[in-house]
Amino acid sequence: MMTLQNEKADQEHEPYAPHSVIIVKGVQGFGFNVRGQIDEGGQLKSINGSLYPPLQHISNVIPGGPADEAGVLMGDRILEVNGINVEGESHSKVIELIKSNPDKLRMVLMSVPPKENERLDGESVSYCSEDEFEINQVDITIPSMSQKEEGGKNVVYYNVYINGKFLCSHRYKAFHDLQVDLKNKFFQFEFPKFPGKWPFQLSQSQLEKRHKELEQWLIQVCSVSQLFSHFYLQDFLGLINGKNSEKADITSVGSKSEPENADIKVFLPDKSSVCVNIPTESYVGGLIDAICEKINIPPENSKYFSIFKSSDESDFEVPLSKDEKPLELHVQSYNESGTLKFAFKKFLFSNKLENQIAEDSACLNILYQEAVQDLANKKFDTTGKEIELKRTQHITTQKEFLEVVQTCPGYNTIVFPHCACDSRKDGHVILSVSFHKISIQACSLDGIKQDQIKNFAWPSVSDYGFDGNIFHFTISKSNSERKISLTTPFSNYISQSFDRITESRASESDT
Repeated sequence: MMTLQNEKADQEHEPYAPHSVIIVKGVQGFGFNVRGQIDEGGQLKSINGSLYPPLQHISNVIPGGPADEAGVLMGDRILEVNGINVEGESHSKVIELIKSNPDKLRMVLMSVPPKENERLDGESVSYCSEDEFEINQVDITIPSMSQKEEGGKNVVYYNVYINGKFLCSHRYKAFHDLQVDLKNKFFQFEFPKFPGKWPFQLSQSQLEKRHKELEQWLIQVCSVSQLFSHFYLQDFLGLINGKNSEKADITSVGSKSEPENADIKVFLPDKSSVCVNIPTESYVGGLIDAICEKINIPPENSKYFSIFKSSDESDFEVPLSKDEKPLELHVQSYNESGTLKFAFKKFLFSNKLENQIAEDSACLNILYQEAVQDLANKKFDTTGKEIELKRTQHITTQKEFLEVVQTCPGYNTIVFPHCACDSRKDGHVILSVSFHKISIQACSLDGIKQDQIKNFAWPSVSDYGFDGNIFHFTISKSNSERKISLTTPFSNYISQSFDRITESRASESDT
């Protein structure tokens, strides 16, 4: 084991003599990687004219990192770590010693001539497959794609966010070039699989597959501190400030303008989906109009449909409010590891109105597909109608099918999840609304239905509204009034339903 004389001798060492270095850990780690044999022991070999057992060595040094500033070179052999001789030690033991002091590292290293380094690498056969790359916690996502017309062609850009804030947009080629540069620089690192090139124009499903694969690749690459801190990746992400190539503070990003347009995926009632490109700042009305245009629903009928949101945590679909921005909600949910899904569905309660818009074939198809799904999900009572429903459930008899389901109790009725009601102290209630009535059924605290049911005709409703999670409506009878309050996270949805029903009832009474 070599004994150090003093710091001055270390600083003035011969080019290939053993010398000590002290590395102070930075934000991204110590800034180097170690490689060497997996097991301990092994045959002695001549290195710089002396015999040594197999030595772990420095396989990569991050430019500008703590190790680089301390004078560590690629190929340096490691003799000591924190005062402990590691000649002939296993890879895992050396790594354990390096990590033993989380802030400062002292090593005795021995540099070797380039040809000697090549010879030693060529003779080694038991290399550890995993280098000591530091794990980096970076919340990076690609929640959306944008399409731009360039040279007469639609080009897809992938929008990258970090900590929920927009960073940059890049084409597939930029990602490909980045992975080539990184692989050339960090040749010893086993990179994750990169999505391959495709000689033809990609379909929507293929684009979505590439989108997911690019995101997974970027997440895994950015999770390695040495890769994330390198100029190639920092420049790609737009985290380099100005000509001096200084790195930006991650916490300060987000001031860049987001892409003007982005794609958003919306499901149709038959479980198929459409992808439309809308302005980033579009409200829900803009998304409804874009979908109606894509599936050929007349503009005058778009007001009878809405965008409903749901998630894996709750499959109860809720319509977006007029002031909500779908892309903003999508990005927010995506960056919070959410599972928000959007669906295009009817938002009406009147059979008469439904029959009117069903005169249009595109509207009829949506209404039919939604009725088929509601039938499958048992959202209405089919008792006595089974044969007629089976006979008419075909694309060629869509109108007949609608006529049958419209006679089924519970069709065009929304049943809300059970909630607290001010008139019940020991249980909850289940609210349901339809074109003809409002029903409140008693239930247990966990939603098990009980016998007590109160029905209210719409003409008796004199007032309604919501404030936060409180929805209230007033029932007027004779000379008395009764206010009913419900505590529910769906107060806005109930209010929207009341709006639609009162508007359609007023419209039909006028005609």
